[in-house]
Amino acid sequence: MSIFRKRFIANALKLYVCVVLILAAVFSGPVTAVVSVLLLLAYLILQWRLKNVFVGLMVNYFIFFAIGLLVLPVTNLLVAALVSLPMLFLVTCGLTGISGFSPIGKSKYSHRFTPLGLILSLIAVVNLIIALFLGTTILIFSGSIAIVYLAALICLSITQISVDAVAVDRIQVRIVAGTATDLHISLHPKTAIGGALFIESHYSWLKVHSPVLNLHLDTITLNLTLTPGLSGPFAVSLNAYAFDCWGLTQFQFQIIPIQLYVIPRARYAAWLAKKYLEATKPGMLPMISNISTVQPQYGFRRGIEYYGSQLYQPGDELKSIDWKHSAKYNKMITKEFVEFHGQPAVLLVNLAVTDAEAADVMAQKTIVTALSLAREQIPAVLVAYDRNAVKLVTPFLQPHQLVVQSLEITKEITVFENPARYLYGPDVARLRANISRLASVGGDSARVLSQLLSIEYANVISDAIANPATQAIEKAMNNSNLQSTFIVVSSLVHDANAIEFNRSLLTKKGYALIIV
Repeated sequence: MSIFRKRFIANALKLYVCVVLILAAVFSGPVTAVVSVLLLLAYLILQWRLKNVFVGLMVNYFIFFAIGLLVLPVTNLLVAALVSLPMLFLVTCGLTGISGFSPIGKSKYSHRFTPLGLILSLIAVVNLIIALFLGTTILIFSGSIAIVYLAALICLSITQISVDAVAVDRIQVRIVAGTATDLHISLHPKTAIGGALFIESHYSWLKVHSPVLNLHLDTITLNLTLTPGLSGPFAVSLNAYAFDCWGLTQFQFQIIPIQLYVIPRARYAAWLAKKYLEATKPGMLPMISNISTVQPQYGFRRGIEYYGSQLYQPGDELKSIDWKHSAKYNKMITKEFVEFHGQPAVLLVNLAVTDAEAADVMAQKTIVTALSLAREQIPAVLVAYDRNAVKLVTPFLQPHQLVVQSLEITKEITVFENPARYLYGPDVARLRANISRLASVGGDSARVLSQLLSIEYANVISDAIANPATQAIEKAMNNSNLQSTFIVVSSLVHDANAIEFNRSLLTKKGYALIIV
C-alpha cells in the first residue's frame, strides 16, 4: 500500500471516529452522551494540537476499547464489536510511525520484546482480566481481539526477521595507526516486512554516522569513521539491533563489516625514510620528486656537498658536467651540489615512553621530524636521552646522515612501567613573575603564598637539573656553536618539568624551543 493511500485511509478513519462518537452522543443515554462528547473533544484536541506519535498511538488504542462500550447501548454486541475493529488500522499506522524511535534494550537473549510491545500486551491482558471479572462481554471481545492482533504481529515479525537480519559486504582496510578514514559499507536487508536497524560501536576509535537505518530498502549504506590505534582488532564487529516495522520486537546480533590491517606509525615512517634514502643516494638518476618541491629548479646547483646528478639545464657551469654519466645515458648530465639552508636545529629525542602506543608515536615523530629537516636542507644535531642518561650526541649531520641516524635511534626506544600520572609542566616564566610580584606586596597572606611558590620553583629547579633532558640540552649547546632551534620529540612524562624549565632559560638566551 502506498504512503498516500495509507494516509488517506488514516484520515478517513479519524473522521469515522468523530462520526461514531457524535452518533453515540446523540442516540445514547445522558451519561454515555456526556462521556462521548468529552472523548470527542479530547480526541480533536489531541489530533490538532499534539503531534506526539506515541500519545496518538495510545489514544487510538484506548478508543479501540472504549468505542464498543459507547456504541453498545444503541446497538447489539456484534455491531458494537465490528464498529471498533477499524481502529486497529489506526493503531497499526501508529506502530509503523513509532518503530524507528524504539529505545535499544541490552539483553543476553537474541530476541526480546520492546517496551512498547510489553505495554500494549499488558494493557490488552489487564483489560481482559477486568472484563472477565466484571462480566462485560464487549470488553472481553475487545481484549481477546487485541491479544490475537498483537500475537499475530509478533509471530509474523519473529518468522520474517532472522537473527542475522542483514547481509554485509565485508571490506578489507589497510590503514596507518592513528589515521582517520571514512568508510561506506553496503548492507542488504533479509526481511520482507522491513523495520529499523540500529548500529552501535563499542570501540572508542570508531564512529557510526546515522546509526538508524531503514530496513525497507534493498540496499542501505552504513557510514563509518575509524581512527584505529596500534593494536586495533583484525575483525571489526558492530552491535546491531533490528526492530520489526511495528516496533514490538527487537533482534540483537553482531555484524563484521571490516577486516582491518593496522600498519604501525613507526613502520610507515621508516618506509618513507628508506624511500627518501634510496632516492637521495649519491649518483642516483633521476632526482626524487619530493625534494624538488622545496628546491627551486634553477640556481640550486652550487654548494659544497655533492647531492646527485640531473639533466643539463641552460645556465649550468661546464665544470659541473658529469662526463661519465653523460656518455652512459647519451645525454648531458650535470652534477648537483647543495649547501645548508636555514637556521641549524637540535633534534632532542626522549627514548623513554610508558606504553607500546606511545613508543609507536615517538618513533614516527622522530623519523618524520628528521625527514622534514632533511627535505629543507637544515643541518641538525641529534641528541637522545632516556630516564637515566644521555644516550647519543652527534655533531651537525648532513640530511642523509640525519635520516639514517634517526632510523637507528628509534630502535633504542624503551617502555617503562610507572603508575605515576604526569601533568603538564609548569609555566616557569609565570611562576617567577608571580614570586616577584608577591615580594613587593606586604601582608602575611602574600608572604605565605610567596613562600609556597618559592618552594614549588625550587622543586622545579632541582628536578630539572637532575633530569637527563637538561644534560642533553647542555651537551647539544656545547656541540653547537651556532644559534639553533631546539626541536623536542617527547611524550613529556618524566621530563616535563625539565623541558619547561629549559624552555625559559633558552628563550632568555635567544633560542627557540619547539615541542613536537
